[in-house]
Amino acid sequence: MKISELKKGQKVTIRCKHKTLLVDVEAHVAGVRSEVVLLELIRHDGQIVDFSSPHVQIITIYEDGLDMPKAWTNCRIQRRTVDGRQYHALAAPKASVKVNRRKVARILLNKPGILKISNVSDPVNIMIHDLCVNGIGFECPVKIEEQDIRHLYIQFMDEDRDEEEEIKVEARGVWKKELPGGGFFYGCRLVNAEENLGYYIAGKMRET
Repeated sequence: MKISELKKGQKVTIRCKHKTLLVDVEAHVAGVRSEVVLLELIRHDGQIVDFSSPHVQIITIYEDGLDMPKAWTNCRIQRRTVDGRQYHALAAPKASVKVNRRKVARILLNKPGILKISNVSDPVNIMIHDLCVNGIGFECPVKIEEQDIRHLYIQFMDEDRDEEEEIKVEARGVWKKELPGGGFFYGCRLVNAEENLGYYIAGKMRET
């Protein structure tokens, strides 16, 4: 995907890296001119950000909730005035690559769970493939509509305790893949979870 294929109103993450310092800021696409993306002026702590330093590496990340995040490396951002209004002008020399933003190891589960979709009355039986403190991957027999992908409620049982305990998490879909035998695989970021999730993961990691 070329960076110029971004659309007005879409949100991107601008990742700035200098040595060991890493800063992420959000930006909104205001429009596209030729191969350059015009961003609403990016501010940090009330000040307009200056991206002109040659020592700062800039990566642009876009998530549409349907596929793995896309990233453009070696980006350049400059201030530009268009039709009397100032923008941050974003350009990237190459097409995007798909990235996995996972930062922590996941445990493999392959255990059944229940998915509740906010606008669907009936729960769906799913197979949870993997899990960590900030993400979950599962197989689902049905396609989740785009308007529902950001609010998914998943529960499963911790059967290793003396008394079975239900674990509940809220997730946001980041990418999906259609499976050859039918159904879909969803990779999600956890946005909310109860305290017992951490104990469950710690126990599973001690077993490995």
